[in-house]
Amino acid sequence: MTTATAIAAASVNSSAISHLAIVPGDLQGTFDLLVTYTSSSTEYRFAFEDHGAAVRWTDLLQDPEAREATSWGRLLHRALQHGDLERI
Repeated sequence: MTTATAIAAASVNSSAISHLAIVPGDLQGTFDLLVTYTSSSTEYRFAFEDHGAAVRWTDLLQDPEAREATSWGRLLHRALQHGDLERI
């Protein structure tokens, strides 16, 4: 499913999102988020605006309890609204 070597990847329990992966970005030291929605098998790529946001998302994906408790659609929407992620 992911086209690059994922730092963290997981199928998530969400009505809107089926899979998330954090992968190295095009620039050294940057990270991107790959999102697969439940409505299609197309992956969408988003760039993290800062390293802290990438670390927070990585921590959430790697912790099974946090992953289950997170509303991924809401978190993605909020990150886009606040500029933590940018679609590329």
